[in-house]
Amino acid sequence: MKSIKDISGLISIRGHHFYANLVNSNSVVLDLGAHLGQFSHEVSQQFGCQCYAVEALPSLHKKIQETHLIRKFNYAISHSNEPVKFCVTDNPEYNHIGNWAVSAVQEKITVEGISLESFLKKHHIQSVDLLKVDIEGAEIDLFNSISDETLCKIKQLTVEFHDFAFPIQKEVEAIKERLKSLDFVCVVFSKYNNGDVLFINKKQCQIPLLNFIYIKYFSKYVRGFIRMFMRLFK
Repeated sequence: MKSIKDISGLISIRGHHFYANLVNSNSVVLDLGAHLGQFSHEVSQQFGCQCYAVEALPSLHKKIQETHLIRKFNYAISHSNEPVKFCVTDNPEYNHIGNWAVSAVQEKITVEGISLESFLKKHHIQSVDLLKVDIEGAEIDLFNSISDETLCKIKQLTVEFHDFAFPIQKEVEAIKERLKSLDFVCVVFSKYNNGDVLFINKKQCQIPLLNFIYIKYFSKYVRGFIRMFMRLFK
């Protein structure tokens, strides 16, 4: 994928696409649903930027390795600052907050909840260059609790919506339409669902015209063709 990054500035890390030309050593990256911190580690190593790795599951959070560029936090990002019941299932893809009966729940744990706006205020974060979201279906409450003012302070978002796991398709489409109305470009890279969606804030970001056209209209299809080509001839 290196050639495509050279042309357009797009990059994919741990299944999350974003526009790499907007990230540098002065950037602030917020990694919601950090898991073992892989995304934060790769981004911080590649760009030398500050990453805030937020993971709800204590067993995963304790394994995240902090560095001078990575700080870790054991929170469940939620719509409020109240404690949250987190359901651990027999399939990690279906760990969730809420009452979806999609996989056998092995354990319910109580995790400290915090809203995104409270987290930003608590850690004196004025703006976010890259927000990565992979929070097992809780992204609906997250976006419903964020004000337009806060969203407009984020340069780009790379989101794994869990509409492949939970019945949230209508809510996902509403979030996409809301962000478009705030002048975000929306690009869906996943083929059958919204598991890899990039939003770029046009008011905050200066993107060369040709790069913009490529990202918005062609990138998904070109990268898909290259993946297929590599599978055929590897």
